[in-house]
Order: sequence, then structure tokens, then C-alpha cells
Amino acid sequence: MTVEEKKKIYENVVRRHQNLTEEQREERKEKKREYSRLRRQNRTEEQKEKKKEYDKRRNQNLTDEQKEKLKEYDKRRYQNMTEEQKEKKKEYDKRRYQNRTDEQKEKKREYSRQRYQNMTDEQKEKLKEYDKRRNQMKN
Repeated sequence: MTVEEKKKIYENVVRRHQNLTEEQREERKEKKREYSRLRRQNRTEEQKEKKKEYDKRRNQNLTDEQKEKLKEYDKRRYQNMTEEQKEKKKEYDKRRYQNRTDEQKEKKREYSRQRYQNMTDEQKEKLKEYDKRRNQMKN
């Protein structure tokens, strides 16, 4: 397939997507999410391992600017979630963290220690304030 053909296909997809109603867009997003979930569930151990390695390499090669963009994106995404979505995410995270092995937990602790050591004083102060607010909300 030539570059021109690929461009043409892409333009058609974009045009079709622009003509969708809001309801159709939501439906399409949900179908894509479901498809991704199924694909993730059906991965073999080898595929899971490959994906982990790929993600690891990709994350190591990110520039600071790209990391910052990702952080901003995640922050906006979380802010735009509805309360229901936030609750679902919290439940999902709880289940995910409950199923970790001791080795994974230790790895996470070590990573957190390293990260904290590399922080500037300003970042440490922000983290303390954040923790304080979070603890107040829990109580």
C-alpha cells in the first residue's frame, strides 16, 4: 500500500468520524474499549511479557517534555472524569493493588524511595501538602 493510499484511507476515516453524532461517537468509543479489553484478556503469557518489555523501553526513551505532556494529559483526564468514573477507577486500583505479590510490593516501595530521593525540596513540599489534603479527605 502506497503512502497516498494510506492518506486517502485516513482522510476517509476522519471524514466519516466527523459526521457521527455524539451518541454514535460514544458508542464507537465503547466498542473500541470493549475490543481492547478482550484483546488484553486473551493475551498469552509471551505476549504479556513482550508488551511489558515494549512499555519499559518506550518509557525509558521518553524525553522530559514527553513525560510532562503525559502527566498533564493524565491530570486533565482525571479532572474530566465524572464522580462515578472516579469511583470505578478507585475500585479498580484497589483490586489491582490487592492482587500484587510481595515482590511487586517491594519493587514499588523501592521505586518510590528512589523517586523521593531524586525530588527537589520544592517537589517534596508539594508532595507533603498533597498527602495532607488526601488524608483530610479520607477522614
